[in-house]
Amino acid sequence: MAVKGLKRFWFYISLFPYFVSRSVQSRMSYRADFILGVIASMLRQSLGFIFIWAVFRGIPEINGWNFNQMTFVYGMQAITLGINEFLFAGTWAVGGYIQEGSLDRLLLRPVGTMFSILSADVTLHGLGAAALGLALCILSLRRLHIAVTIGLVLYWIFSIACGALIYFSINMVCATTAFWITDSSAVMMLVQNVSEFSKYPVSIYKKWLQIFLTFVIPFAFTSTFPAAFILGLHREVIYWLGPVTAAVICVTIAYLFWRFALTKYQSAGG
Repeated sequence: MAVKGLKRFWFYISLFPYFVSRSVQSRMSYRADFILGVIASMLRQSLGFIFIWAVFRGIPEINGWNFNQMTFVYGMQAITLGINEFLFAGTWAVGGYIQEGSLDRLLLRPVGTMFSILSADVTLHGLGAAALGLALCILSLRRLHIAVTIGLVLYWIFSIACGALIYFSINMVCATTAFWITDSSAVMMLVQNVSEFSKYPVSIYKKWLQIFLTFVIPFAFTSTFPAAFILGLHREVIYWLGPVTAAVICVTIAYLFWRFALTKYQSAGG
């Protein structure tokens, strides 16, 4: 049973890039929209960075974090959120599938419904946010004179992947509420606004908010924890193991909640 499940998992992993590439090709047929979307995404992220720059014009650090370290955290959030927006934009379409009754069609496919939804669309402007975030991270590493080793790069890539999965999972849980409230976009927007807190180190917030962003909605593991480890500020186990643990737990919850929601679904023809 475990072997069969593992084979199916790798089947989806191998199939996903094909659907993503098809979606990218479709989007790229409107190149002006792509270019404007990427520029708009980069400008939106740039405004947040300008705010950080303005704050640090008057103070040397905030709760132990200097400007360059804060820049790296901001860049990490931009990368992970951008990759999530690029690969997993399909989560925003869940409510539409349910309202229009088109989920029935997906249920008849030989692949899982969650996979069908996620692979149906990509949002190319997420690449703009990810590119700007990467540039900010590289710039801050150079200014901090951090020695970039192969091991550090591998951890960085792995933590980015975990962060993107955390964002996806939380969005998916929110989107799945559409089975009960029909339109889940308000819930998704609310949680997306909460994710704005992850642009900055969670240690600058009050204790209750730190706990909330670490153990309730674990956005801290998308930026603060991996950034602190990469920058050498913390080497405790939770800082290097936390992102993958949070990603596994979040993905598992999202998948099980989705499976449970499908059992409550009443088809359009029912």
